Amino acid sequence: MKNTIILTAFLFLSAKSMANIDGAFLDAPYKDAVQIKIEKLDNKRFSKNDVLSVIDNMTPVRAQVSRGTCSIFSATAMLEGMLRIKFAKDETLDLSEEFLEFYAVGGRTSDGSSSGANFRVIYKRGLPSETTLPYIGVSWVDMPMLALAVKRCGHLSGDPKTACLLVHRDPALKRMNDRQILDQTLPTFDPELVAAKVEGREFRSEYLSKRSRTPNSRITTLANLRRVLNAGRPLTMGISFYYGAWNHRKADELGIGRSDANWKAGIVGYPEVGSVDRVKSKEAAAGHSILIVGYDENKVVETEVLMEDGTKKKFSYKGVYYFKNSWGITGFGKSINIKDEIKPGYGMITMKYAHEMGSFYQMSHSFFK
Repeated sequence: MKNTIILTAFLFLSAKSMANIDGAFLDAPYKDAVQIKIEKLDNKRFSKNDVLSVIDNMTPVRAQVSRGTCSIFSATAMLEGMLRIKFAKDETLDLSEEFLEFYAVGGRTSDGSSSGANFRVIYKRGLPSETTLPYIGVSWVDMPMLALAVKRCGHLSGDPKTACLLVHRDPALKRMNDRQILDQTLPTFDPELVAAKVEGREFRSEYLSKRSRTPNSRITTLANLRRVLNAGRPLTMGISFYYGAWNHRKADELGIGRSDANWKAGIVGYPEVGSVDRVKSKEAAAGHSILIVGYDENKVVETEVLMEDGTKKKFSYKGVYYFKNSWGITGFGKSINIKDEIKPGYGMITMKYAHEMGSFYQMSHSFFK
């Protein structure tokens, strides 16, 4: 009985309270990746930004725990940061990733979304608070007999049930109006979701633009990317994931090798051509989405990489992007030093990796009122 109570309590911890839990789970590979155009820039204007001032405007690092919801977290972090910048919201602002995950992913049988899709959901529905619809840090797919899982998904079978267990609600609710959702004779009765929908609509009315179409979010050039960061605004980046470059725990399982020191320091290198990482990571293809908060053209990071011929080579990379992650604060990036300040849960990724394999997105001023 005690174990059941403990498990239930764990499942309903909020994303904020789970910031010390290092899940390091990933998205499915991104299918809409488009790399930016790299042009020569004025070194004086575009060598670095005031990254610490951007970080000061961000909300605390959250933890996605054991769900592949990184793009959901980066989009929510982006929105929270922009609300702080544009509307002077307090740093305690905490919006519902659970709501965004349901409307962005509901109906599928596996996790994974994208910045563009997430922004469209936010623009259409707004976002309620974390308190109104708290984040649940696990999928129910492997624990379908939990009481709440049975209550919400027990009337389903096959793929519809899997889809329900994945996002903790019957995806049919997405097509239902508030009156239908509040029908107590139906297995989809869900007053909590209705409360979240109402709050989301109020949020949208108060903060978001009234344009009929979601403003374009994709960043296509390096100059535009740097202008946004220089203006003090964050960006999301979705990127193909290489376990060795990230020093992820799965790198050891795949025989790639990893640096625990770089993991704790939040350093992300590059999957070199000819490396084991470049080949083996594709066996467990994944994507990851993060919130870019700054850059420094002159920052140098060093890595040691296992090559396919069995040798280990050292590489040095000049230029990084700083980012806010969604893996908590006690594992990845626990000791990262950014401009002589420790910022647990943040990281730095080489520009080489970001430029070659990342796609960047913004919430422009036209997204908001």
